[in-house]
Amino acid sequence: MIWRKINKLKLKIKKQISKFCCIYIVMDRNDVWLRFIEELKSRNDIVNVVGSYVNLERKGSRYWACCPFHHEKTPSFCITPEMQRYKCYGCGASGDVINFVMQHESVEFMAAVEILAKRVGLEIPKTVGDKGLADRKKRKQTMAEICLEAARFYRETLLSEKGGQALAYLKKRGFSQKTIAKFGLGLSPDWNSLKNRLAAKGFDLETAYECSVLDKKNGRYYDFLAERLIVPIINSMGDVIAFGGRSMQKNVDFAKYKNTKQTDLFDKSKNLFAINLISKKKKKEGLDKIIVVEGYMDAIALHQAGFDYAVASMGTSLTKEQAKLMKRYVDKVFICYDGDSAGTKGTLRGLDILKAEGLDVRVMSMPDGVDPDELILNFGVKAFEKLMDEALPLTDYKLKILKSGFDFVHGSEADKNDAKRKYASAALKVIRQLNNLVESESYLIKLSKETGFSLDWLKNDLLNIDENLPQKQLRETPQNQSVQLDQRKKALYYILACMLAGEEYAKIDFTPDVSDDEFLQKSFDYVIQCEAQNKKPVSSILSDLFDGGFEDNIDYLADTVFTTTIENKKQFDDCVKLVKKSQIDDEITRLNALYEKEADSGERQSISEEIQKLFAEKKSIDKR
Repeated sequence: MIWRKINKLKLKIKKQISKFCCIYIVMDRNDVWLRFIEELKSRNDIVNVVGSYVNLERKGSRYWACCPFHHEKTPSFCITPEMQRYKCYGCGASGDVINFVMQHESVEFMAAVEILAKRVGLEIPKTVGDKGLADRKKRKQTMAEICLEAARFYRETLLSEKGGQALAYLKKRGFSQKTIAKFGLGLSPDWNSLKNRLAAKGFDLETAYECSVLDKKNGRYYDFLAERLIVPIINSMGDVIAFGGRSMQKNVDFAKYKNTKQTDLFDKSKNLFAINLISKKKKKEGLDKIIVVEGYMDAIALHQAGFDYAVASMGTSLTKEQAKLMKRYVDKVFICYDGDSAGTKGTLRGLDILKAEGLDVRVMSMPDGVDPDELILNFGVKAFEKLMDEALPLTDYKLKILKSGFDFVHGSEADKNDAKRKYASAALKVIRQLNNLVESESYLIKLSKETGFSLDWLKNDLLNIDENLPQKQLRETPQNQSVQLDQRKKALYYILACMLAGEEYAKIDFTPDVSDDEFLQKSFDYVIQCEAQNKKPVSSILSDLFDGGFEDNIDYLADTVFTTTIENKKQFDDCVKLVKKSQIDDEITRLNALYEKEADSGERQSISEEIQKLFAEKKSIDKR
C-alpha cells in the first residue's frame, strides 16, 4: 500500500538524518544550549531535587507532599517521575525541575540553571551570540568580591575600638548585638582606610570605583561614606551588592543618608533591602506576607521587633521589577510608609503597580511624621500590630485618601452637595479599575451610603463612565482553556507519554499522522530522533522545545497515570491499535472520495482493491 510505504520511508529518513548528522530535527535554535538543558534535566531527577526541599511520600507510581508554594494540610502536590513534572492540584503550580527551583528559590531562569548545574557538576556552555559573556560574568564576580571585602572591613571596624560611638548610637536606637550581626552593620572610620584595605588585598581601585565602593576626585580615590554607619545591601542570592550610609550626627548640614550609585551589580529599582532574609525565611518555614517600608533602618527595627518579613524599597516609588520580586515570595503585601508620604501620587502609582502584578495590597495608616521605627520605639509592638490589623485593601485606601480632599460637612448645602457629586465622580473612576463585579458592587453600596446617590444611578454611571470600555468586559472574567481531545488524540497522548518515559515496550512501527497538531508533531519528532540516536528521551525537555508554550498540553501529558508494566503495555498496545485503525479509516474515506470522482473503470478497480486491502489490514489489527 502506497501510503504505508511513504510513511515508513519518512520514518526511515528521519532516523537516518538523526543518526548520521546528529542534529535536532525538531528545533530551529541553538543545539548546544538545548543539549545542555537536556543533560541538565536528565541528571537532576525531579524526585531527588524536590525531595531535598520537602518530604515526599510515594503512593503508587507518584510522589505526594504538602505544596511548598501554598499552605495546606492535605497533600495536593504531586510528582510524576515518568514525565519529570510536578503539579499542585490545590494552587495550580506546575512545571519541571527548573521551574521548581525557580519558584522555590525565588530566582530567575538562569539562576535556577546555575543552581542545578552546580548540583551535578555541569559547566554551562557559552551559547551563540553571547560574545563577551564570560568577561562580563568575571567582572561582576570581581565587583561582588570587592563589595564583600568592603562589608568585612566595615564590620571589623564597628567591632573595634573605633566603633565605640557607633555601637552606642545603635544601642540607643534599641538595636541588639544579634540584630547588628544579622544585618552585618558596620562603620566607615574615615576617607582613606577602606581604600588602603582594598589596595592591600590586591583589588583594582578603579573597579572599586565602578562598583561605587569608592569615589574619586582629581584622580584620588576615597570612601564617600566616610564617618557613617554602614548598612550592606544584599541580594536574594546572598551577595553584597551595595551600601547605605547613615550619619550619626544630629542637625547636619549635609545629607543624613547616602547610598551606593547605580552599578552593574546594583539597581535600586530592581532590588529590595533585606530580600536575602526574606528568601531564607521562606525556605526555612514558609512565608505568606511581606511588609514594605521606605528605609532600611525601619526594616531593621521591624525585624528586631519580631516582624522578620519586612523589606525596604529604599524610596517611595515602587517599580514593576520590585513588584515581580515580591510576587516570587508572597501574594500579600503590607505597605507601611511614613504618614506624610503614603498618600502621594508617586506612592499610589507604586501601589497600583503591585496590584497589577497580582499582589493583594494592604495599606497601613501611619500617623503623620512618624516612621515605623519611631512607632515601635515609642509605642511598642502592639501598636504596630494594631495598625496591621486595621490595614486597608488598596481600593479602600485610595477612596479614603480621595474622600479626605472633599468637605461634606461645612459650607452651604449647595457646597456640600457639590462636594459629594465630585467625590462620587472621582470614586467611580477608582472603582472602575476593578475587574471583579462583587468587589465593585460592595464599593458602590458604600459610596451610595456616603453620598446619598442611589445604587442604580451609580451602577449606570459606572458602566458608562468610559465609552471605550465595553460593558461586556466588566461582566466577564477570563476562562482557563483546557485541552479538549477526541479518542484518537487521547490515544496519541498516551503513546507519546510512554515513549517520553522511555518504557521498553513503547516502540511504534508506523508514523503517526499528526500534521494538524504542532504540539504532537514536534513531540513525536523528538522521541523518534532520540530512538534513532539510541538514547532515552528527557520528558521534561518539552517546555524548552516549545519555549514555554503549550503548557496546558504538557500538563495534560504529565497527568498520564502509570501503573504496572503489564497494564501500561496493554494500554499502550490498545492505543496503537486505535490510532492505526483511525488512520486506516481516514485513508479509506479519502480513497472512497477518489473512487466516486474517478471515471476510468481501470482506476476505479485499482482503488477498490486498495480499499479492500485496507479493510483486511484493519481487521488483522484487531487479531494482534
